[in-house]
Amino acid sequence: MTPKTRAARTTVKIVDVAKAANVSPAIVSRILSNDAKLVVRDDTRQRVQEAIEALGYTPNPQARGLRLSRSNTLAMIVPEINSPVFPVIIQGAQRAAWEHGYSLLVGGMGGEEEDPQVAGRLLRSNRIDGLLVTTGRHEEQMLQELATLNAPFVLVNRYLDEDHPYVALDERGAAAAITRHLTELGHRRIAFLGGLQRRVGERRVAGYADALAEAGLPWAPELVVEAGYYKHGGESGLRQLLALDDPPTAVLATNEIVAAGAMAVAHAEGIRIPKDMSLASFSDGMVAELLSPSLTAVRFPLERVGYEATTMLVAIVEGRSLPQTRISLPHDEVILRHSTGAAPRRRRARP
Repeated sequence: MTPKTRAARTTVKIVDVAKAANVSPAIVSRILSNDAKLVVRDDTRQRVQEAIEALGYTPNPQARGLRLSRSNTLAMIVPEINSPVFPVIIQGAQRAAWEHGYSLLVGGMGGEEEDPQVAGRLLRSNRIDGLLVTTGRHEEQMLQELATLNAPFVLVNRYLDEDHPYVALDERGAAAAITRHLTELGHRRIAFLGGLQRRVGERRVAGYADALAEAGLPWAPELVVEAGYYKHGGESGLRQLLALDDPPTAVLATNEIVAAGAMAVAHAEGIRIPKDMSLASFSDGMVAELLSPSLTAVRFPLERVGYEATTMLVAIVEGRSLPQTRISLPHDEVILRHSTGAAPRRRRARP
């Protein structure tokens, strides 16, 4: 074997094996770890074994060390710490970690400037036993990184495919429920205002579309506006909607912070909520109660998401069997407050 060939072999990763065998990196990882719960065809296992031998793959020794030595420490990766949603999820995760005798580290990915390699660095530097991953736009890159380390992880309110363990909210069902509330009030021009780049945004838009179709309303692309997850996005997003020749009579915001920004613009433009325009939101919380008028919103079991995901991760780390590793939690309810009302009989002229 030449030095060049030797060097090439040392760089082979699980993702290379997965590509050669035409399977996901998670399947390769679970075959290597002799996962008793994995159900795959014999020819799939054979393809993976042949790819391992052909490429000269050897498991990462550092990853082996992570599996063999316990630190009783878990880590959670979140897109941003200052969101009103993640602190509640973290609270549930901390409670479950404490109950099982683990510590929990929390790391932020930097909001919109996410770093898909942060999980790998955290594993290498802190000797943690497993990861709770609440990623944003770079799920696939981060999961490839985790696969190379063969590290236990659970996706928290994220879904990629049925190969990866997750605890997620039924965002699509919740979006349909809150949109349905608006259609039942007689609204026919309903806008969606929020983040569209992350998978959670895709699921919410899908639920919004479901409810529109159910009510016999057409899809209007100009009513779906990228506004991110912050107040300034709600402000600029509503201004964009108000500039339309036929502006909406109801707006669904992706969280209460975006809704607060939209409400501020509505007040400044003399738009009365809900008489002239109804406003509703996902992720009910303290901000929704404090706004004037108080905000109609979907309430999610956020703390339970963190708790269930951490309980699942601990079981995976400790090699215990689980009844299920793919959990979807429905929303609790739509909290009706003062920001939504019947559609106006006459459309307000554009400002």
